[in-house]
Order: sequence, then C-alpha cells, then structure tokens
Amino acid sequence: MVDAGWSFSAGLVIGGFSLMLLWGLLWLIVGTIGLVRQTCGWAVVLSSVSSSIIAGLSIGGVFWVTDSARFSSPALQVGLMAVPLALMVASFCRLEDGRRIGPSLVEGSRAMLHQLLGLHQEGCGHCHEQP
Repeated sequence: MVDAGWSFSAGLVIGGFSLMLLWGLLWLIVGTIGLVRQTCGWAVVLSSVSSSIIAGLSIGGVFWVTDSARFSSPALQVGLMAVPLALMVASFCRLEDGRRIGPSLVEGSRAMLHQLLGLHQEGCGHCHEQP
C-alpha cells in the first residue's frame, strides 16, 4: 500500500510539472515572437525560461530518485492522469461572478496572446470582433 502511495505521488508530481513545463514552453514561444516583434519585453521570456527550467529539473529529479520498476505501476499512471483530470473538473466550477473557470482561462490566455503579439494595437481594423 505504501509502495502504491509513493508511485501515485510520483505520478502526481511528474504530471503537474509536465503541465507546467508545457505551459512555460508555450509562453516562451509566444514571448520570443513578441520580443522579435518588439511588442513585449524580456520579462515574459525570462519568466517562461525560468518556469520551464524549474519544471524540467524537477521532473528530472523525480526520474532520478524513482526506481525504474515503479514507472510501470498502475498507481503511477493514475497519478499522471490525476492532474489533467483535476484541471478538467475545476474548469467546470464557477468563479465568484458566475463565469466558469475554463472559458475564463481560455479568454484570458487569448487576450494575453493578442497583447504580447501586438495583434490589436492602435489603428486596429477590429478584425477580432464578431458582427
């Protein structure tokens, strides 16, 4: 039972840091494009690099500490699926103003993407508005 708990915990840590790594790499790409276009500064790029490095080192540390036989255990695989499942369940919950968390996150990410890439600046043709 303790072995299954350790495997599940390792799966949770690997799954969580994997999502953090992917999110950091996504914003690293967006920030680099924004930096080249001169629509955002170095802060976005540096924070994306630091979060990606922290997540990558943490995943590497878990792989280094964990016994290789544990990676085939069902408890670790359930732990890997637990973080995305928890995020999916949380996306259906509501914020204080009544909006759902998932669509709010998507809309906020889209607005940040547009701001960092400079898609809608002064003189915008309002291509983002629906008729």
